Amino acid sequence: MDVDILSNLVITKVYFAATMYNEKNSGFKRIDRPRWAMVYKYEGETLYDVDGKQYLSDREHPVILPKGCSYEWKCIRSGHCVMVEFESELTCPYIFGFQVTQSEKLLRLFKKMEYERNLKAPMIEQESMRDAYSILLFLTKSEPKKYLPTEKQRKIAPTLDYIARCYNTKIKNDELAAMAGLSTVYFRKLFTEIMGQSPADYVQSVRIGKAKEMLQSDYGSITDIAFSLGYLNIYDFSRVFKKYVGVSPKQYQEQLRH
Repeated sequence: MDVDILSNLVITKVYFAATMYNEKNSGFKRIDRPRWAMVYKYEGETLYDVDGKQYLSDREHPVILPKGCSYEWKCIRSGHCVMVEFESELTCPYIFGFQVTQSEKLLRLFKKMEYERNLKAPMIEQESMRDAYSILLFLTKSEPKKYLPTEKQRKIAPTLDYIARCYNTKIKNDELAAMAGLSTVYFRKLFTEIMGQSPADYVQSVRIGKAKEMLQSDYGSITDIAFSLGYLNIYDFSRVFKKYVGVSPKQYQEQLRH
């Protein structure tokens, strides 16, 4: 199961959030499901079958039923489930099954969404989409990591966090090395080995990535963007931007408008 597909899931509308009860031995065969659904069987058990591949749904195993998926389900132990059904253009032929440890927290997320939709408060559709994404994030983050960081990667992890938060400030290798508990020379060598670029180049790449985002909006003038990213003047910003992108910020902005 490749949950990376779910990172491309864009929710365009939430249809309902409801609690349902299934009797033992009840079931249904679904062909080409018309919408997406997230299902949490917090009581009892349900078994889903997709071309012979089975997915158990119970308190520790919520499922996502994709649009376009064909399957058969059967309740093997009576109980309640809560379901959120929503629309997205993305389709997928197989079911996503998850294993969670914080079952009470997940149930609260589902129930909160159902409760708020029952109130029909203003902005409820927007809030429903927010809550649906919250559940989706909870489920995908419950997946075991595909790989564990090596000891070397763990050493530079604090510096990556720091750069992500403070990319628009002056960042020195000495400071980063101290965070990693390493000498400056060894830190620079280790960082380059792992990231494929020096710490200074990595900081610049983060800044330029942010610059590209800002240049696509009406954030402000190119000078404003330069100062927002921590450059001392527009000339330094333009020089670095052209080095990494191949064109000046102004040319990049003009390309976006054509």
